[in-house]
Amino acid sequence: MINLLKAIFVGIVFSMYYFPFELVALPGLNTKMVLAVFGAVCFVWNRIKNGRKLIMDSGFVWIYCWALLFSLVSFASVAYNTTDDYAYATYIVSMIVWLSGAYAIVSLIRAVHGSAGMRLIFHYMAWVCAVQSVLGIMIDNIPSLQMFVDSVVSQNVEYLHKTHRLYGIGAYFDTAGIRFSCALLGLGWLLTHGVSSMWRKWYWLLFAVIVILGSVMSRTTVVGLGLSLVYMLIQRFRDSDTALVDDMKKVMPVVVSLAVLAIVVYSAYSAMPGFRRYFEYGFEGFINFFETGDWSTSSTDRLQSMVVFPDNAKTWLIGDGWFDDPLGRGFYMFTDVGYLRLIFYCGLMGLSMFIIFFMTCTWTLMKRYRSDRMFFVLMFILVLAVWVKISTDIFLVYALLLLLDVEDNVVTESIFDEIGDDTESDTLLLAER
Repeated sequence: MINLLKAIFVGIVFSMYYFPFELVALPGLNTKMVLAVFGAVCFVWNRIKNGRKLIMDSGFVWIYCWALLFSLVSFASVAYNTTDDYAYATYIVSMIVWLSGAYAIVSLIRAVHGSAGMRLIFHYMAWVCAVQSVLGIMIDNIPSLQMFVDSVVSQNVEYLHKTHRLYGIGAYFDTAGIRFSCALLGLGWLLTHGVSSMWRKWYWLLFAVIVILGSVMSRTTVVGLGLSLVYMLIQRFRDSDTALVDDMKKVMPVVVSLAVLAIVVYSAYSAMPGFRRYFEYGFEGFINFFETGDWSTSSTDRLQSMVVFPDNAKTWLIGDGWFDDPLGRGFYMFTDVGYLRLIFYCGLMGLSMFIIFFMTCTWTLMKRYRSDRMFFVLMFILVLAVWVKISTDIFLVYALLLLLDVEDNVVTESIFDEIGDDTESDTLLLAER
């Protein structure tokens, strides 16, 4: 029971980092900032306790440099255009806050499990996203729970209610979908790295929950679904024919389970109007594709109407220094296309710096984990893909992975290994030490 409570506590804290939020009682102070303070304290304490000098990895040096250059270019655009919109001019500060918060999470996982490898990071990420997906449905259907959450957590509930969008605690709109996508990609990594049969079943269940319920909360989740399936297919084709046959045997129970799930979903769709509303929203693109042959949603149609390009060389080069409309009418130039918002803010110079920043993060991880290069390539593609819809980035995931030691992955192998005894692990991956 103590181990179970430890695992739940880690999951709650992980969610506070992955889906930060503010409390109504403490406006202006979100959970990411609180964790960043704890992370800074842990960092200083570990350095003092271990007597280590601060030696920065060369990869981190370049990451900091590109983040600083992006911030400087953004600041130059703001200064040249005499605006007061510092949305990305302070990105270097935001990056450091994410890193500090990630250090708190990694330190906590090490304290509970003895190590903090990629398997543990993706494990908690999947559980947190699945719980947030379920929570979104519960909040929408249980008025007393909705009232409690709205009275405690400070989030734009008026707009969420107005637009009839599902939300969890800090999880809503496209930001939730992007982080659900990261979790699905992480589950793809877990499912192709020799987990035991028990964990395989759990991870396929989490995969289904995030795909179905996560898509109802945010249709951007479909990006992660596609990339995760691509990654798993690539990993399978890299194996030998014998391994492929063995994998087919392992996948058969999953195929049967998905078939049963499809029947249940169809029955619920036919008999429950509330579920039909969720399904038609979350899978609108697929429904339109099967009915008309054209994959489209109300969001993609609206996004196409927001394609507006700069009309002068100065804007193309350094931007106009505005991310939000200065008159408070929503987005600057009334476009929510991520790439265009960045161009209007800091021009092609700033956008190029931002892309190179994530290229550097990706390359640093690829050098550390050579056998997982394809995973990080797809993670970088995820960054580029979501900018078509929104300019939010996923550095919070990069921050977690950049702070891991390569040796941590070796240590955590025994917890998930196929040759291990399934009965030795607890359902929520409890500490075994």
